[in-house]
Formats: sequence, C-alpha cells, structure tokens
Amino acid sequence: MSERPPLRARVLARLRGPGAWRAWLGLVVLGALTAYALYRLFQYDLRSIDVGELLSRIALLDIGLASAVYVAALALAVVGWGLILGTLSGYWAWLDHARIYCATQATRRLPGTYWYVLGRVVMYERLGVARGVTALAGGLELASTCIGGLVLLLLTWPLVLGVRNFNPAWFVLGLAVLIALLNPPAVRWMVRKLSPHSPAVRYRHILLWSLVHTLVWALGGAILYVLAAAVDPSITPAALPAIVGVWVTTGIASITLFSFLPFGFGATEVTIASLLGGLLPPAEAIFVAFAMRALLTICELLFGLGGLLVWLPDLRRRGGTGDQPERSLSDAENLEGVFEPGAVVPRKEAGFSGK
Repeated sequence: MSERPPLRARVLARLRGPGAWRAWLGLVVLGALTAYALYRLFQYDLRSIDVGELLSRIALLDIGLASAVYVAALALAVVGWGLILGTLSGYWAWLDHARIYCATQATRRLPGTYWYVLGRVVMYERLGVARGVTALAGGLELASTCIGGLVLLLLTWPLVLGVRNFNPAWFVLGLAVLIALLNPPAVRWMVRKLSPHSPAVRYRHILLWSLVHTLVWALGGAILYVLAAAVDPSITPAALPAIVGVWVTTGIASITLFSFLPFGFGATEVTIASLLGGLLPPAEAIFVAFAMRALLTICELLFGLGGLLVWLPDLRRRGGTGDQPERSLSDAENLEGVFEPGAVVPRKEAGFSGK
C-alpha cells in the first residue's frame, strides 16, 4: 500500500481540480464568519471575560442532561445505521450494530478521514458482511444524514437568520423548497451525488432513514440548547427551534463547505459562535461552541472505548467463523474498489457529531 501524502499536500489538493470551488467557497464563508465573530468579540469588554466563571455556570445536572440527550441521539443514530445496513445485507443483529457503531466512534478523532469507515468494514467483514455492502451503507448514511439535515434547515432557517417578525412567507418559502426537495427524482439525484456506487433502494427506505437522521440532528441541537441555557439563563425554551437550526446549519456547512479542513480546524466553533450571536453575548457564544465540542468529544471517546471493550471479547470467541448472514447484494465483492484513490467514500463529518 502506498504511503499517504502529508496533511498539507492533501489540503492543497482539495483546493485544486474540478470540485475546488466548494473548498474555496468554504474558505470565503469561514473567513467572513471569523471576521464577524472577531468584530463582535472586540466590541465586547474583553476584560470582563472570566472562563472560570463561565465554567461554574454549567452544573453537573446540565452535563448529565446533555449527556442523556447524547445517549438518545446515539441510539437513534444506531437505529438509522442498522436500518441501512440491514436493508442492504439482511444482517439485523442490533446488538452488533450498536457495538460496532460505538466502537468506531472513537476513530472519528484520529488523523485522516476514513478510519471509522474502514473500522466498520473490517468489523462487519468478520461477521460475514461483504466490504462493499458496508461501504455502500456508509454512503447511504451520508446521503440520508444530509437529507435529514436539509429538512430541519429549511424548517428553521428564518429563525437562524434572525427573522423576528415571523412573516409566514418565510416559512412558506422554506416549505415549498422542502416539498421540491423530497420528491423522488430530487432524492434519487442527491443519493447518487453523495453515494454514486449505491444500488437502487426504495424511496420509502430513503425517507425513513432521513427521518431518523432528522431526529438525530434535532437532538444534537437540543444538546447545544442545554449548554446555552446553562451558560445564559435568559435562554428560554422558545429559543430551542432557533438553536436546533444553528446546529443543523453548522453541520451541513461542515459537510458541504468545510470538509477540506482536517477536524474542522475551528470552523464548527466559529460557525456556532457566529450564528448564536443573536441569542448570546459573543464571549458566551464562543464558550458554548467550545463546550459543545468538548462534550461531544468526551462522549464519543467514552462510548467508543465502551464499544471496543464490549465487542472485542465476543469477536475473539466467534473469530468470524460463526453463523454468517446471507448477503443480499450478489455483486458486493465487485465493489471493493470503493476505497481506491479517486472513488467517493463517506466523510467523517457526516456522523452524529457534526464536525
């Protein structure tokens, strides 16, 4: 296997070629958001910022509540993944889906892009699921994650943009775009763009998977709300839809515009802080953004370690030689090339954490 090019070379490669416009657009948007966040921050009295005092506002009860919401979101994400892989392969062992999904969570924080995908491929292959089937499931997971996020984005975008008079025309426009988005030709086009190697799947399957991931996005926004409300008690439940919209907008931007940046390189935090500017003071918005990153990272590592500890002993017992499910895609072995250079594989940003 050839050695991977250095990180700098990989980033520069994303800025060249046919799809480079997306990376350049991401740079422009990131630059504008950074400038706006810095402008608001320097308008603020920097001497009044006390990180220790901000930390003291987040009680253990708030951390426990946010963690409980994370667990609910993780459970739904496992359901979404299990539905996709089970539909493609006929493998419906939900305990295995949960253990493998959690075990690969920790690898999202490793350098590189494809570790969590490769981890799933290796683990499911030991259970008799073809490599190509697992990779295709990852592509469909990316597609349904994006569709689910777009649904919430179109429902909340007037709130994210700070529209205060709630003119119904704003929401009517969003609903019209949403209806156009969810028709079968548009959905099939998006799936083909995001997962070009995917086989034909039923429209109802894609809608179900997208609905599950819409709920995952909503719960992710609920975590952000819990942290924001803990830092600033003036945040009321009426702000929940807007904060969910902030989280979804940030996640979709990370997938579509900032995917060329390893680990997001602060793009997620800058986007959250900028979009929360209408609800929180700038210092508190930045603090909430980094608190969200810290909480998600800790939860991913803890559940990843738990998944590995639970799954590895059983893997050693089975050794990949137990009962293996019948593969529903007869040409799965011919799809192993999805990991070759130049092919499209799922991005790590598509996961629940919304990098």
